[in-house]
Amino acid sequence: MIKQLFLIVNFVSIFFYQLFFTSDVTVKQNMPASIQPNGEVEVELVITKADIAGFAKIQQEIPEGFVVEPIETAGATFSFKEQKLKLIWMALPQNSEFSIRYKLKNVSHSSGKYTITGKFSYIADNERMNVDIPTSNITVSTEELVAEETEPSSNTEDEESRLPASNNTETSLSASRNIDNVGDNKFKVTLNINKENVEGFAKLSEFIPVGFIASNNNSAGGVFSVENNEVKVLWLSVPTENSFEVSYFIESTSASGMQEITGVLSYLKGEETQKHQIVATNFSVAGESLASNDTEDKEVEETSLQNKVDNKVEEDIEDDLVVDNTEEKTKRTTPVTNTPAPEKNVIYKVQVGAFREGITIERYQKKFKLNDQINLENHQGWTKLITGSFSEYKSARDKRNNLRSKVKTAFVTAYNQGERITVQEALMITNQKWVQ
Repeated sequence: MIKQLFLIVNFVSIFFYQLFFTSDVTVKQNMPASIQPNGEVEVELVITKADIAGFAKIQQEIPEGFVVEPIETAGATFSFKEQKLKLIWMALPQNSEFSIRYKLKNVSHSSGKYTITGKFSYIADNERMNVDIPTSNITVSTEELVAEETEPSSNTEDEESRLPASNNTETSLSASRNIDNVGDNKFKVTLNINKENVEGFAKLSEFIPVGFIASNNNSAGGVFSVENNEVKVLWLSVPTENSFEVSYFIESTSASGMQEITGVLSYLKGEETQKHQIVATNFSVAGESLASNDTEDKEVEETSLQNKVDNKVEEDIEDDLVVDNTEEKTKRTTPVTNTPAPEKNVIYKVQVGAFREGITIERYQKKFKLNDQINLENHQGWTKLITGSFSEYKSARDKRNNLRSKVKTAFVTAYNQGERITVQEALMITNQKWVQ
């Protein structure tokens, strides 16, 4: 009887949590009822997200004969492939309600009624939640609209407005580097970054010479870290300004003579990682005259530099990692800061259970026949049962797979300097790859 009562209490707790914390999340779709052959209309999605934050995704199934082009993505990464529209947020907008807009274009002459379905996915208390987007129907009609017969302005559009939307959404990125001697073999490195239509995840990697230490000066809202002479700045959402500055200090501990810094910027275009090389800059240590190569941003031609950069920069984004594998992602309750995040302080564990109250480790181990060391952790009002400690994500995944023969809901969690973070953030900080 006590056992049954215990299970009922936990079930009710979970039910009321989901009722109060997820019922306010809604998606409203505004779409015209009809479209002409080879015509286009504007679609708007209004998302009311309440207090949820972190990773999220919208996916819609677009019928054959239609294509979509973005207008306003609210900071999400946009892609359209195999008739699937995807919008992925590393971090949702702060506003409790926001909207996205896109163009829906008919590229066929087939008349009839077509249906568009979709869903909004997000993370709430370590669980992936889905909200269905209301189904919308749109009819392709061969009849001309009255407005076209009576309003000559529809035939006198400016030529520029007829250009394909892709011309207005082409991404571009450029960067230049300056190195200033601030005295005592200490230098300030400043990067001027210019971008257009680049948003979402981005990473700056700077490769400084051996014999130097580096420290942050201005990371432009990104996470700054240094390891093995690689200076990294990581943005979950790159600054919205088209032009911004990043700077850091380097100080010689043993180097002298002419030195060199190279670098690369990585960002998302659709679902693909793009890498933009920053040309090398030379500078002199120990009183020699400062000499710099031309740091005007241009395509690097030297094969040796190309190989050097390519070998040191790993892919940081897995295809559609954000939502399709979000079971391990947890809701982050504190904003990303500029605090350095050394890789050696990132660890992975496996969560095997979560309860509001009334649980003991011994009872849980006996129930699920677990011989592993289990620790209790208080997180967001829940008592969570955690096991293991791994520096590599793959090892944690292997442990999780092993435990799922006993606890089907086991999943991987991540921590940075003792603070619980999402697995996605941990993977990006440590440059490790997600594995199935």
